[in-house]
Amino acid sequence: MNRETLFIIQLVTSFVVGGVFIAFLSFIAEKASEKTAGIIISLPATIALSFFFIGWTLSPEKVAEVAPIVPIMEGVIMLFTITYLSLSRIKLNKIPSIILCTLGGLFVWFVLAIPLALIELSNISISIIGYVILTTIAYYFITVKVHQKSIYVPLKYSILQKIFRATFAGFIIALSVFLAKTLGPFWGGVFSSFPAVYLSTFIIVHWHYDSFFLFKVWKNSPLGSIIFVIYPLTAIYTFPAFGIWGGTIFSYAICLIAFLFLIKIQKKLNK
Repeated sequence: MNRETLFIIQLVTSFVVGGVFIAFLSFIAEKASEKTAGIIISLPATIALSFFFIGWTLSPEKVAEVAPIVPIMEGVIMLFTITYLSLSRIKLNKIPSIILCTLGGLFVWFVLAIPLALIELSNISISIIGYVILTTIAYYFITVKVHQKSIYVPLKYSILQKIFRATFAGFIIALSVFLAKTLGPFWGGVFSSFPAVYLSTFIIVHWHYDSFFLFKVWKNSPLGSIIFVIYPLTAIYTFPAFGIWGGTIFSYAICLIAFLFLIKIQKKLNK
């Protein structure tokens, strides 16, 4: 098997596996309350699968090289979230509102993400500081400033919506692997942090509910983003030490422990 054929197999596999995993997370979020959903949405889905396939395509050591850029990229995702939520307050019909929010959020993400890929940020301290600053801003605007109460409504996704989320996320994961191979690992690292799960969930929830409910769903996403950051920080050490399988398992296990801990904190904060 030549390298080109192997690379195509890796891309297709990353697309399929990524899509299936996102569909699984959709099923879990469907069973959760809108308060817990914000943390579930922050589980490292695309980043975990992107790292696995980048490690498979290139090497586990390359994952350790690109992981330091991810914390600040999660901060960028938080700014994407602020933008989408803020624009959703503008009184428009449903479709124009979704289009405006999507374009506005993506504009913010690309304006901040592309320069980070170009400079190949690899300083973990700067990345963490950037994450803390941006997420603190998000916490204020999403969690503290907005005081809204809503009646519990379970999140339900149709089969077509689940297919849409899975396909979109699978495409982003495959794209991050492709960019890591063709343009360099840092591009793969940046696009592994593309808010695929956030955006697809935003669009689906926005279609059914108003801005009021959107804020409630994402109220705890700044807190949940801590889980997202734990994964790359762990992957820096686990991937070179244990390879792609061991690195993925150990890193995700630590994230799940942190997830359970944050759920407990979230429950105490909402008492």
